[in-house]
Amino acid sequence: MLDFPRWKVWSISLVILAGILFAIPSMLPGDLRARYPAWLPNATINLGLDLAGGSQLLLEADEADAAKQRLQAMEDQVTTELRQDPRIEIGDISTQSGRVSFLVRDPRQVDAAVERLRAITQPVALTGARDWDVQVIDSTRIVLTPTPGGSARAMRDAMTVARDVVRRRIDPQGTKEVTVINQGTQRILVQVPGVEDPEALKRLIGQTARLEFKLVDQTADPAQVAAGRAPPGSQVLPLADGTGAMAVKRRVMVSGDQLVDAKQTFDQDGQA
Repeated sequence: MLDFPRWKVWSISLVILAGILFAIPSMLPGDLRARYPAWLPNATINLGLDLAGGSQLLLEADEADAAKQRLQAMEDQVTTELRQDPRIEIGDISTQSGRVSFLVRDPRQVDAAVERLRAITQPVALTGARDWDVQVIDSTRIVLTPTPGGSARAMRDAMTVARDVVRRRIDPQGTKEVTVINQGTQRILVQVPGVEDPEALKRLIGQTARLEFKLVDQTADPAQVAAGRAPPGSQVLPLADGTGAMAVKRRVMVSGDQLVDAKQTFDQDGQA
């Protein structure tokens, strides 16, 4: 017969008891788990989709909408860049046929405009190609056409951002065993164990969150704005405190994807 020291027997018994206490919450159904004493260990094991059930979604990107937004962003970037000193006057700007085109009013500024625009394009990997092709047509019209490599990279970047946003919305604390991965170039697979309502999950993921900075339309008539009408090229948006509305330009001056850094700081009075 084996003769173990009493302290060793008690140590093993306490470890087994602690293991049982930590395992009990994972074995209880949801209604009983809610009544489990708070002073006892109540952490649960996150079971996988095959054991606990749950919801699985397959999200697919709208390539046409992504391309449209990219064209709009480039149009805004072109307008902003050419307004810099020395200003280059342009007109007849368009995003038709999947490209950005415009006229340079002064033919002597065409070369300067091309040089500025080529400077804002980005290289694609180590191929030597750029994400936008800049060409001069009819001596005064400049056309920016998205290249296949640039479009593919933009889609990859957008899908990476979308994947991270989906994960943060489902699991903001990073404590759940959710699966959010890219499948191919335009799809995101989402698996959430324990969530039996896929429609609620869709609504959570589908919430739109976009940071945009727009100029206030100073020419808008307050009476027209109060009636929900804005001048051409503007739109009426409600104020955050719900006390009224204001008219802003539809053109986005700065969007969230152009921000480099954001952090909280305090002034001399200790105000955030």
